[in-house]
Amino acid sequence: MNVIEAIHGRRSVRAYRAEPLARTLIDDLIWAAAQAPTPPISGDHAWAFCVIEGRDRVAAYGLRAKQYAREHQPADRPWTWTERPGFEVFWGAPAVVVVCAARGNPEAPFDCCRAGQNLVLAAHARGLGSCWVGAPMPWLNSAGVAEELGLPSGFEPSVAVILGHPDEQPVGEPRARPRVTWCR
Repeated sequence: MNVIEAIHGRRSVRAYRAEPLARTLIDDLIWAAAQAPTPPISGDHAWAFCVIEGRDRVAAYGLRAKQYAREHQPADRPWTWTERPGFEVFWGAPAVVVVCAARGNPEAPFDCCRAGQNLVLAAHARGLGSCWVGAPMPWLNSAGVAEELGLPSGFEPSVAVILGHPDEQPVGEPRARPRVTWCR
């Protein structure tokens, strides 16, 4: 599969088989993610990649993230997903990769997003399912969670991507061609 096919064919997967992923495979995907471009200001350590494994463990963290979100709703725009029937934070995935941004580096969250995009494309190219999940971010960034999970000091969660062997093959509609402004 070439990169254009991966970009146009990748879909967010929200159903996974129970089969775990080999650590060597996850490591290869993270190596691909780390090839994302970073500006010189980010240096060699713009990010840290942290992996949470085990379907039951991941699901339990998902329940905690959902409960945290219920209890910490934004006043101006409450989250409706917390009460949506069937909504799962991690969708039964056996692994979550949390890409953490170096604190004090204003470019690091952008670096993490670029790495996250590489991660989902690399997973798709290897026949795996992935989904970039935003729901756990408030919980991941709440007091004490980074320490509990063993995330490295000096970094904060910026991106979360679930990975696994897909139990569905979602069919999506291609996005419409965007409006382009050719600047003079």
